[in-house]
Amino acid sequence: MLPRRHFLKALGLGAVASLMERASIARADAPAFPSRIVFYVQPHGHIPAAWNMTLPSAPPSDQYAEMSLVGLTQATSLSQPLQPLFPFRDRLLVIEGLSHTAALADIAAVLAAGTGDLNNHQVAVADLLSGSRALQQPGTYCTGGATTVDQVLAKRLSAPGRFDSRYYGFGYVPNSVVSPFSYLGPGQATPLVSDPQTAFTDLIGYLNPASTPGTTQSRAALLNSLRPSVLDAAASEYALLAPQLDAEGRAKLQAHQQLVRELELSLASTSSTSPICNTTFNGTPDGTTATTVRQFMSLVRMAFACDLTRVVTISAPVPSCPELGYPATATFHGYEHESIEGATSCGAMYSPIAEQAIRDLDVWHAGHVAYLLEQLDSVPEGSGTVLDHTVVVWIAELATGTHLHYDAHVVLAGGCNGFFSTGRYVRYPRTFVSPLASEPLIGPAHNRLLVSLMQAMAQPDTTFGLTQVMGVDGSAIPMTGPLPELRAPS
Repeated sequence: MLPRRHFLKALGLGAVASLMERASIARADAPAFPSRIVFYVQPHGHIPAAWNMTLPSAPPSDQYAEMSLVGLTQATSLSQPLQPLFPFRDRLLVIEGLSHTAALADIAAVLAAGTGDLNNHQVAVADLLSGSRALQQPGTYCTGGATTVDQVLAKRLSAPGRFDSRYYGFGYVPNSVVSPFSYLGPGQATPLVSDPQTAFTDLIGYLNPASTPGTTQSRAALLNSLRPSVLDAAASEYALLAPQLDAEGRAKLQAHQQLVRELELSLASTSSTSPICNTTFNGTPDGTTATTVRQFMSLVRMAFACDLTRVVTISAPVPSCPELGYPATATFHGYEHESIEGATSCGAMYSPIAEQAIRDLDVWHAGHVAYLLEQLDSVPEGSGTVLDHTVVVWIAELATGTHLHYDAHVVLAGGCNGFFSTGRYVRYPRTFVSPLASEPLIGPAHNRLLVSLMQAMAQPDTTFGLTQVMGVDGSAIPMTGPLPELRAPS
């Protein structure tokens, strides 16, 4: 007897097979509401001294440690970049000490080969969401070498009647070319929508002619009409096949029919998952970067509340210096290189003004993340809100703006249907030898964070991207499995 997936593929219903297989796996303990994910990807990096929080009893750096954020009583009790997130401290999971190990291994491989693009920005952008080696391109900059985590999730979570994912934000130009963070495959950048009004029209626009001349059908109506069609087709195929089967085959077929019906009912019940599918939107530009970012955040709320997608990636901007009160003659790219005393880059000298500028820039980004959390938390869903069923991932291109790839910080917000144990600040120990010489010990590979995110979205993966690289001393750096400390108790 053929396995269910092969059986359905033989009927020409491979897409339904995939949907049904996932539905069957998740039936016993599936959450009442869909899990969703947002990647807020920040160019450049952070200043560790600004982010790191002092942990009780000051455990040594080679030991895992954590502290609760829930009992904090004032915003200033958080580290400076996190202070705008204070109202959401019970739903934060702040992570210190990860390493962009794939990028370090990439750089080590190029150094060993004596050829290839060594630019820290290009390697970091290519590796951040893929956890894989960059695609080296002779004579030009490297680019993404594998499908990124957002697009892997997009393909797996696809279903009739909603977008696989949306990629919004700003083109990032760290050098002379735009460098996207999201990839459909090696060298295949995910299309980026940079205008909020265009993004709104794409989500909710009147795009499909209705049967009555002179009228149009809204996308919402079109999506609702399409959702059951593939399932009805499956039921028709079953009806034709049933007379050809023996008793055992018919019993299995009936089980499949029941799964199809349950899936159809599930899709029907989540066509507007939230009771508040508010499509009010003002996409009028006012010339400021901040307003554009917030318009995209409003679209994320709309997309999730109306179940138009479950995966969104936002490429965050690098604002002009005057927007944050710094001279027009300066750039935040330049300030990044000067921002860490004793660890500058590109021949720059340390500048206290540059350090303050990057601290202010991080607070500016935190304000936008906080606005996104407010938007998602404003949509009631069951006994909680959309935020409770979502994970927002605030992640930066580099660990530091001075081109380091270790001591990285990540913020997760929202519990993703109870998968993550939030309200905590966790610090990972630095115990692995770096793939690059003359560097300190590094923490766990951020590939393991990507695995945790996959599993939070109900995927069975235990690896994502590279599975192991070697330290400069020949020791193995494991990159498989999730970060178990992030999980909520089962």
